[in-house]
Amino acid sequence: MVDAVQSYNIPESCPDCLGRVIISRGHLVCTRCGLVISREYVLPTFQMGAERREGDPEASQYVSLGNRLHIVDGLGSYIGYHKDRYFRDSTGQSLSGKQQKKFRRLKSVYSTRVRIGKDEAKYRALRTLNRVAKLLMLNEQVRDRAAYLFNKVLSEAEERISNNILLMAVCLLMGVREFKQEAPITLEEIAEVFEQCGHRVSVRTIVREALRLRSITGHVPRIRKPRDYVPRVLSLLINNGEVVRKVKTRGWDVSEYKSKLQKKMFFILDLVPSSKRGGRNPFIFTVSSAYAGDRLVAEECGSKSVLTQKLASAATDVAEYSIRDHFGMIKKIAKMSAIAI
Repeated sequence: MVDAVQSYNIPESCPDCLGRVIISRGHLVCTRCGLVISREYVLPTFQMGAERREGDPEASQYVSLGNRLHIVDGLGSYIGYHKDRYFRDSTGQSLSGKQQKKFRRLKSVYSTRVRIGKDEAKYRALRTLNRVAKLLMLNEQVRDRAAYLFNKVLSEAEERISNNILLMAVCLLMGVREFKQEAPITLEEIAEVFEQCGHRVSVRTIVREALRLRSITGHVPRIRKPRDYVPRVLSLLINNGEVVRKVKTRGWDVSEYKSKLQKKMFFILDLVPSSKRGGRNPFIFTVSSAYAGDRLVAEECGSKSVLTQKLASAATDVAEYSIRDHFGMIKKIAKMSAIAI
């Protein structure tokens, strides 16, 4: 016991009767007069598998495993340290390779369940959102807005949400529509990416769920305007190597050509009102307006046009016949306005 007293830097004798001082139940006590000198606060040095030394205070065996006094896990038991990936038995001996693999798996499952609890479906949906946002190359603002709307609907919905993935797709659609030109993503692309991630989500189910939740979200899915897709279509065209090569061949500056094409696209979109477009796909119509705008730029500069229907199709991944059909309608309306395209 004298060694223990010296190791913990406590007085060797009682200040009152000079008797021997020992540690008893967390206190420094005199063995002669029974005077309780002070409390003894033991450092959290106990570790599972460590051999007990003679004279160590009994309170040490109740210290939290792994010296983690600030962490409470589950029901009080935990496998190794917080981030431990190598395990020992009760005697301090290393476990076999097979046992190491087993306890790593058990520790991972236990840790996940403790953190997630009853919100497993919610966290899986948020993880899916992160993956979808990366595949669609959306910025963090759109992703965070979708996550906020997702949590809002879950907290305010009177009915139980049975499909968290479908709800996340609806919230992502709302976030994309709120940011307009900063997130020119189509509804079809959202559905396709969710399917790539292994979830059965279609355009029809997203629209149906959005209509059902409109009382909570205050959002009704509407068809986007072609103007919202102008920045994206321009980006697809200017980043195409063949388009850039043909622009430079004609002696034009790429940025100047982009600026002129953008103005012509807005001119054509204003020329063709929504009543004339009918139910045509806004993204395809924007690509067709770029094809028509390129012809106007070429006529203005007295040169050959850069875009062909095949090149526009390859750059934007839109079928040639769709571009041809939309362009025919644009050309007819332009002719009525005495504009030659």
